[in-house]
Amino acid sequence: MKNKTENKKELIYQTTIALLNEIGLSDISMSKIAKRASISSSSIYFYFESKEDLLIKIYYNLKDQMHQIMFRGITADMSVRYSFEKILCDYSNYIMNNHANFMLMEQFLESPFIRKNCKDHNGGVFKPMYALFERGIKEELFKDLETNLLVTYSCLPFVQMGKEYINGEYEFSSTNIDKMIQMSWDAIKA
Repeated sequence: MKNKTENKKELIYQTTIALLNEIGLSDISMSKIAKRASISSSSIYFYFESKEDLLIKIYYNLKDQMHQIMFRGITADMSVRYSFEKILCDYSNYIMNNHANFMLMEQFLESPFIRKNCKDHNGGVFKPMYALFERGIKEELFKDLETNLLVTYSCLPFVQMGKEYINGEYEFSSTNIDKMIQMSWDAIKA
């Protein structure tokens, strides 16, 4: 029974993600999701209280998946430089291998609905990096500035280049990723 339940929830998640990327948050409805997934609307309501509940759960689910990939294998005893490079490399790989999820996360992050209803249980998308950046400041590897400013200057270019990659305007080759990581490091190093 658990496998059937998990399979149906995954079908609902994947169908909703695909539809959201096609028609956007404002046009999504439970009936459109049900029709696309070839299930009844009541099946969706069995797993989710409302459209809002479904959207919030998708947001947190995607964010958790992204963090698992970005921070896999990162431990506190690793050097700041190695951790920084690995996280940004893994984030780039996440973007390349999860186009739909990445684009939906970007849509979510621009949405007033998500900002209002998702007082993040673990902070913003890059919030888990704050401890690493604070350590970088303490070790005098990074400029002594606000952590959120350092994170913004070093991580958001990856978001923009990810969008360009998905639109076919940029190649996320290992050489280009290495260049981007070096440029991000140079932007914030002490």
